[in-house]
Amino acid sequence: MVEAQVRRQRYERRTGLYGRALMADALQIAVYWWQCRQMGSRGVWAARQDTLGVSRSALWAVPLVVYPEAVVVAEAMAVRERQRALGRSFAGGPAGWTTGRWVEWVGARLEMREEMAQGGHRALEAWLMLHRNTVPVVERQAAPAPPAGYRSVPLRMLEPHRSVAAFGALEQVSCLPWRLGSPMTSVGLRG
Repeated sequence: MVEAQVRRQRYERRTGLYGRALMADALQIAVYWWQCRQMGSRGVWAARQDTLGVSRSALWAVPLVVYPEAVVVAEAMAVRERQRALGRSFAGGPAGWTTGRWVEWVGARLEMREEMAQGGHRALEAWLMLHRNTVPVVERQAAPAPPAGYRSVPLRMLEPHRSVAAFGALEQVSCLPWRLGSPMTSVGLRG
C-alpha cells in the first residue's frame, strides 16, 4: 500500500492536476470491477480483504483493497492521454497500439489478463468512450512527432475533465457515472 502511494505521488507530480482526474476515474473503474466481481475477487483483492479482516460487504474498505491496482490503471490512462493531448491515437502512434491493444496492455500491467478478457475490459471501454480522440485521422497522421521531453511536462486538461478541484472527494472528480454501493445495472454513460 505504501509503495502504491509513493507511485501515485510520483505520477501526480508528472501529470499535474489532470492526474487527479485520471486517478479518480481509475478508482471508479476499480469500484466497477469490485462490484461486478470481474477483477481480482479471487486473488490479490481477497488476500487484502483477509489482511484487513473485512468481508466484501465492508464498503469502507474497498478503496484500500483496490488502491494499488487503481494507481496502475491511472498510470496507463496517463500514457494514453499524453497521446490524445497531442492529437495522436495508439493506432496512429506507436505501431500496433489500438484501443483493444491498450486494454490488453492494462490487463497485463495488472497481471489480470484473463479477468480483463472475461469482462473487465468493459469498464475501460466505457472510460475510453468518454475520452475519445476527436482529431481526424488525416490530421493525426500528418502531425509532427511530439517535442522532446513531452512526457515530463504536466498534462493539460482534456474533455471531459475541463475543471478539476485540487481537493475534495475523488468520486466527485470522476467522469464515470457509477458509484460504490450503487446498482451497476442501470448506469448509463454520458458523452
